[in-house]
Amino acid sequence: MDTHSHYVHAQQSVSPTDFYNGHNGLALTSPAPPVQAVQPGPRSYKSRKYRPCDFCRARQVACKIDDSPPCNLCSAHGRECTFLERPKKKRRPNPSVGNGEASGITASAPIQHFDVSSTPLSPGFIAQFNQEQQSYNGLNGHHDGVPAHSSPDQLHLSQTDASPIFNMDPYLLSGGIRIAPLDSQTTRSARFIGETGESNPYLLKYYKYDTNDECTISKLTYRRIKSSLNPDVLSEEKGEPPVVFMLADDSLAQKGEPRIEDDVLQKSRTEIESMFSEQEALRLIGLFLQFVYPYFPILSKSELCPNGAVSPSVLQTLPLSLLSAIYATSLPFMLYDDLLSTTLIHSPPPAHQLFRITWLCVIQELHTPRLATLQACLLLLQRAPTNRYTTDTPWKMSLVGWTVSLAHSLGLQKECSDWSSIPTWEMTLRKRLFYGVFIMDKWASLGAGMPSHIKTDDFDVLPLTDTDLEPPSLDPGPNAIPGFLEPEADSNHFRLLTELTIILSDIMDSYYSIRATQRTSKNFTLSLDLARSLRKGLTEWKDSLPPALSMRQAGRVDSRISGNPSLSLAYIVATMTLFRALLRPLENLSSAEEQERSIVEGRLAVRAGAKECAKEVVEFVENLGRGALDAFWHSWSRANFAIASSFLMQLLVTSQNEVETNEINSLVARWRWAMRIGSGSTGNGLMSLGLLRLDGLLLENGTGHPSVG
Repeated sequence: MDTHSHYVHAQQSVSPTDFYNGHNGLALTSPAPPVQAVQPGPRSYKSRKYRPCDFCRARQVACKIDDSPPCNLCSAHGRECTFLERPKKKRRPNPSVGNGEASGITASAPIQHFDVSSTPLSPGFIAQFNQEQQSYNGLNGHHDGVPAHSSPDQLHLSQTDASPIFNMDPYLLSGGIRIAPLDSQTTRSARFIGETGESNPYLLKYYKYDTNDECTISKLTYRRIKSSLNPDVLSEEKGEPPVVFMLADDSLAQKGEPRIEDDVLQKSRTEIESMFSEQEALRLIGLFLQFVYPYFPILSKSELCPNGAVSPSVLQTLPLSLLSAIYATSLPFMLYDDLLSTTLIHSPPPAHQLFRITWLCVIQELHTPRLATLQACLLLLQRAPTNRYTTDTPWKMSLVGWTVSLAHSLGLQKECSDWSSIPTWEMTLRKRLFYGVFIMDKWASLGAGMPSHIKTDDFDVLPLTDTDLEPPSLDPGPNAIPGFLEPEADSNHFRLLTELTIILSDIMDSYYSIRATQRTSKNFTLSLDLARSLRKGLTEWKDSLPPALSMRQAGRVDSRISGNPSLSLAYIVATMTLFRALLRPLENLSSAEEQERSIVEGRLAVRAGAKECAKEVVEFVENLGRGALDAFWHSWSRANFAIASSFLMQLLVTSQNEVETNEINSLVARWRWAMRIGSGSTGNGLMSLGLLRLDGLLLENGTGHPSVG
């Protein structure tokens, strides 16, 4: 596959002349010079004798060499640093817009010029800029017809070149203020400064910051965050802790351990490039957007599809860790692509090999993490099990802990909707990423029976709203499958899952921590009191579902590829988790309590509700169509099926009389048959673990063949 795309979305490249002229490395990493107004007319002459390396030219970033090749970027990505490709022809800027007369920028709000070599663009910034139909002649320092105080949403598209980066500036313009995305640096990573660390945020507020709210000491740059509610007021001036990020130069972590050798990373990249042609790679990314993204939107579609289609540039701009994880996650859906179903279907690359490459690269990136590192970790957690009949190894919960810690390092636990120091696309992505981590942590902890890593007091991110989500991707191409998407349901799935997970978190905090278990496992009255608000929350959540996500739909369409059933199962299991907590104290009642009228009535109500929940999950599985089973399911759904099997058996072995035993025995038989249909030799393995657990419990209980009716 051609590794040098001609449609790269990144910043203008700057040649490494300083290195060849004998300048030392300090000049390459020193702070940017003071901001100067852009002069009209052509730029000053700069020698092109020493051009950037091929990889930096392809990504359009500064080629920085400390002593000798390889450059910093090639070293970080495990690439061979070559100077073989010929320079591309560059279009001359239109001199008619260089004089600034028609720019609409007044002297009171001069446009400032920034050294683009120190502010590399991320694909997310460029894509968001294009998607919002914003454009300005940043290299010339002028904005055609744009008022000085326009917001990014008020800027208009003014394409003057086929390349999306022509005449673009590395900052967004908002109210006359340039906004640099936190996650746009190719040579620096942003880390959140906590209150108790060696970098005291209260001390950092006394530092001298420039017009970009940044100050640099040695190779460490600190960036403070302002609020959009009042751009002139910092967080500490509102009585809140200062929000400060450290932008650490990647070179500081070059000796960090553990790490992977550069030749190993280069071998992995070469291996992936040999697996897929460019067209196959782009189609796999397209499948991810169609089948996975609607239910787990941890990427920015605008980053991948600036013009509505997957841009070839993402094959160069996305790090190898995330790219290989996307490929591996998309492989199960290649049957639904006309090209991949003929080119890859006979000998598809093994998904486990792609995930191994992801993990290999993540180990390296953890020293200098970006949002893409976290995205790769989340997709690693969503991978299907290698053995459908066994539970996940402790490695998975360890990776959950790593992912949560990484989210904290990136500052995702802080509400960012009112930050004026980052662009809108980055705000919404950060919120979705936090809740992606939150969801994975809570449901993985539930399935593993382990404590959660995220505590309620440790984040202040507001609930998701429609503005935080991107609309679903309806495939307009020739490979579109009519009616296979549910636009209304898909656009609501992640938000509803987030709300349900918050309720699940409250259930776990109320009943399943060690101290909560000690308080509630022998106190039926307390357990009932705690359950009232939780049960109400679950009911209100269920009642809020749109018609397309109704829990009980007559005649499901088998041909519809929908991942929404995993949301329905999650609701049922959350309800089961509450009833499991209420059933515990019923086995510890004293003789006196068993005679109390309120206890007797409460016990009858709990068992009636538990049986209704069991009936609901049986009917749910019986109504699942082939299209639902072939859709994307969150990885923790497999444990949810096993939890349901355990719940049914708990009701069976604690039956109060023969009538109840027969009733539950019938439900168990139906559940067992439905799972055998859904998890047979041709199934996808979702129910295999739950079926195995049920069969084992039935044999142990001496009821290997429960009767129906």
